[in-house]
Amino acid sequence: MDNRALHWERDLYADLANALPSGIYRLRVFHDVSLIENKWLSSVDAPYSVEFANDRFFEILHLDRLSYKKNPAILHDLIYEADKAEFAKINVESNLHTTPFKWEGRLLIENNIIWINFKSIPRIMENGDIIWTGTLDDITERKQIEEEIIFKNAELQKLNTDKDYFMSILAHDLKSPFNSILGFLDLLVNNLRDFKLDEIERQLTIVNNATNSVYNLLEDILLWARSHSGKLPFEPREFNFKLCCDDVIEIVKQNAENKNITINIIEAEKIIVYADSNMLNTILRNLVSNAIKFTNKGGTISISAHRNNSNVTISVTDNGIGISPKILSNLFDITQVNSTTGTANEKGTGLGILLCKEFVEKHGGKIWVESELNKGSVFRFTLPTQA
Repeated sequence: MDNRALHWERDLYADLANALPSGIYRLRVFHDVSLIENKWLSSVDAPYSVEFANDRFFEILHLDRLSYKKNPAILHDLIYEADKAEFAKINVESNLHTTPFKWEGRLLIENNIIWINFKSIPRIMENGDIIWTGTLDDITERKQIEEEIIFKNAELQKLNTDKDYFMSILAHDLKSPFNSILGFLDLLVNNLRDFKLDEIERQLTIVNNATNSVYNLLEDILLWARSHSGKLPFEPREFNFKLCCDDVIEIVKQNAENKNITINIIEAEKIIVYADSNMLNTILRNLVSNAIKFTNKGGTISISAHRNNSNVTISVTDNGIGISPKILSNLFDITQVNSTTGTANEKGTGLGILLCKEFVEKHGGKIWVESELNKGSVFRFTLPTQA
């Protein structure tokens, strides 16, 4: 073959290599150092030499040929630190057993993480060196799709957990008060002419309390369902926090009066909040109702608010029975059902507290609780100020 034909053939092979969508490389691994794992961890004293790479190889790695010529093992310096040990281990194993090399990992290039897929096959030379010929591909987009699928699957799992939780509420917490309502109504219907007025009043009071309990639970379930389906409006605006306090106290005052509990509002009239009024009312109603539930007769509940440059912190404080450490640790966890009887045998599901967390986070705030058994609890949550 003459020189012209030889040059033409070489140009043809180079053109074919550079036209491929994958990076192509050929490297020689030196047999005497190929199994030293530390040498695969950095570009210093690397156990191989790159003998060929196509244009796409350099495009994927955002390198030029001159940089690679100066440091043929520069690829090692690009590997994400957490992935280097795995990369070195697989290289050693592949050279030890002369089996195909396959690795997916992360590179840090220009402060961006990209995912790379390496595949190559070995060929042993007479002197014991191993020639590796293979491809590398940028699989970042595929990995992003995989991560999105994992995220969506986690969301679906959470939805299934929520569904199971709601089913348990519907099966138990709705059935129980309805049994009470139906039972006492049946007694009244069958004995109305025989019962004294005091007994009728007592039983109607029980029916009324059970009915209110069911109604509040249904209201919370509907709010939760609308929130998770994206159908609950979120319309924050500025308004006086005292107005919200007044609305909530009007709703819960009968329950507070039944236990002779005093509710104090501290400096709320001075605080302007930026929030969705319906959601804030729901948060405060649930927290105050919860405080009433776990406060003994004659107790005290305080609602206060404090504003700084970045947010408003709202607190609901009671001097009730407090929360045990075991319940406190998972109070805001939907996978844990925290249904505890109140000081007057009030029933609950824990859904109200979860709604509070959902709505506070919808505003970009956070909620937490401090509590000590037999001394009381303080629920606090923040609302960011308007930007």
